[in-house]
Amino acid sequence: MANKNLLLGKGEALTSAKKIKRQSGPKKFPYTLEEVRAALAPSLALVQKSLSELPRAAKPRGEGVFELTLHPAFLARSYFPKNIFNKSGLRDIGSKETTIIPRKVTDENDFGKLQATATIYVAGNEDAVSKLIDILNSHTLAANLEKELKEIESIRWIENSEKIRGDLKSDAAVHSFEVALHAGADEEDLVASFSDFVKQHAGKADLRRRIKVGGLTFIPVYATAEAMLKIASHSFLRVARPMPELRIAHPDMARTTLGNFAAGLPYEAAYSPDNFAAIFDGGLGTSDLGTWATEYFYEDTGETHGNLLMHGNEVTSTFLFGRLSSEEEKLKRPFMNVHHYRVLSPVSGRDPDLFDVLLKIRDALDSGDYRFANLSLGPRMPINDEEVHAWTATLDQICSRHGILATVAVGNDGEVDGADRIQPPGDMVNALAVGAADTSDKKWKRASYSCIGPGRSPGYVKPDGVAFGGSDNELFKVFNPLLGSTVGVKGTSYAAPLTLRTAAGIACSTSYEMTAIALKALLVHHAESKKKISREEVGWGRFKEDSFALLECEDGVATIIFQGALEKGQYLRCPIPFPDVAIKGNAQIKATLCIQAHTDPEHAINYTRSGMGIVFRPRAGAGIESSSGFFGRATQYKMTEREFRDDAHKWETCLHRDRSFTKEDSLVGPVFDIEYHARESSRGISPSSAPDVNYALIVSVRADDVPDIYNLIRQKYQVLQPVEINLETEIRT
Repeated sequence: MANKNLLLGKGEALTSAKKIKRQSGPKKFPYTLEEVRAALAPSLALVQKSLSELPRAAKPRGEGVFELTLHPAFLARSYFPKNIFNKSGLRDIGSKETTIIPRKVTDENDFGKLQATATIYVAGNEDAVSKLIDILNSHTLAANLEKELKEIESIRWIENSEKIRGDLKSDAAVHSFEVALHAGADEEDLVASFSDFVKQHAGKADLRRRIKVGGLTFIPVYATAEAMLKIASHSFLRVARPMPELRIAHPDMARTTLGNFAAGLPYEAAYSPDNFAAIFDGGLGTSDLGTWATEYFYEDTGETHGNLLMHGNEVTSTFLFGRLSSEEEKLKRPFMNVHHYRVLSPVSGRDPDLFDVLLKIRDALDSGDYRFANLSLGPRMPINDEEVHAWTATLDQICSRHGILATVAVGNDGEVDGADRIQPPGDMVNALAVGAADTSDKKWKRASYSCIGPGRSPGYVKPDGVAFGGSDNELFKVFNPLLGSTVGVKGTSYAAPLTLRTAAGIACSTSYEMTAIALKALLVHHAESKKKISREEVGWGRFKEDSFALLECEDGVATIIFQGALEKGQYLRCPIPFPDVAIKGNAQIKATLCIQAHTDPEHAINYTRSGMGIVFRPRAGAGIESSSGFFGRATQYKMTEREFRDDAHKWETCLHRDRSFTKEDSLVGPVFDIEYHARESSRGISPSSAPDVNYALIVSVRADDVPDIYNLIRQKYQVLQPVEINLETEIRT
């Protein structure tokens, strides 16, 4: 350890902030006002008719909800029909992404192509709809109203059946559903109206278990399939789906007892015994881990069964002691202790218990007591592009609010056709979604059972990465305290806590304070990628297990960490440290930029309130401000996705790339200019009302003809200091 160069901290001391000056040119409109009138008039008449025919009980406040879709050329947050809404009395209550082939295009190259755009959920009463019709037909329109009308592609009423996700049973039995309502924190009248409407159809809305996040309220509902279809006519019901089961509530992944592995529990306390990670799982049921783990359970999880305890013990053991790679290896000393929350019972995952489990997790994390958390559980269902699930929406906001690094297993249905996409809350933008690699050696690939991406956009690169999770050819070997022996298992359930252990090791190994987002950036930065494996399968690559390796610089490389807060209305200039020598040969820059974003769950298409605009200026040191792309779109998206939606890249929360430069003097004082974009409810907002967001930038530089680049950078930038290691080097060996 002493012979290795260490990560250089305090990069943020090199940054400077500058005001942004903007200019924008005129925008082309695909439609004339007459064409808009011809297209929208019949649709608005149908909306008006449908709203008037809707039973009073289904339209609280006398309001109905319909869809307004913008032309793809006006997807950006600055294009929003706020003047039309203000003039008519309509209001937007959410949005989603839609792909369409517009009738006309502003760029002839887009003709006949599918394009992504925003569909806005609009609420209003009959009077407001009538006013919109008057605006459409007016021959003395204000310029801002005419402009916004010409940005609209279509308007349509939402039918009951369109709000149902998944297959409805054909029987007459009562089933459990999870329902999302357009109802914010101060809109209890809408929730009460919905509950009464459910009763009218012989159903029950379990308001005791409702969860409010942003502008949505999630409620478990009991009803027959026939009744649910009628209940869906309630104007503020956004989506209803059959209640999914909870993965690992009834774990079926096989385990093999390995009698030849004689490892026993270590005798030492954790290196940092005053720090605790929160693990939410099936329980421990034993005092064997009492030196390092405290178990909490609830009235409804006091009874359990062996499979749940087995899983809970193995997940906790993985975080505490890591995995075993040989028969002679001893269990590693824990970095920190664990609070294990037994959130599962033998009936978890049925009826409303999916909500019960989430409420337990929410309350524990919202205490603000934890920086690290692991979830090797969640709803067993693939994520949906149009809707954000209650688990994702709830936990994303908590992790952002309290600065928590949460590792989330992405699910084990990778071999199930049609259900192999990552599972909630693996689509969180403020967590580290972890899939499984099939082996611990260099010839690794995605384990066949590990669910795949992509995630929703933003959050397109999912999983964030993979870690070894076991396979038939190489089992994941972990000590099981219940059995008192080592077992061989496999699953993303083990890859996730193994990755969290690495992150905890980084935090405990150095006195240099790193935020949750900095730890995430460091893990992504050092992930091992393979060109032949698609990003949908493994994200940014395989995470390293050795915590110390992430604090070291490779020979001939200098790695610098920047962390701090971004302020809207400014760009942050981040110089990329290079020595004062001519770079004549090949040079490389590897960079990872992450932010901890605020979110709007009711706006699935604009889920993140925070985004990044990054400009790379390779020769800023020579006074040349010309720019080039660094985090290219193609490194993150397939070209078809990029064609669908041109603005999505800047709303991602994690960017990563490695670039080479071969021309002489191609790098002279290079810099990144980072701009923080902000929006709320899909709209651009003023700098004064935009909250700061935490960022972390990791930069590694190398030059073939400058082998001593690390020391030369330290001499030039004396504010940069190697991180201090506060654990003895013997623990590594």
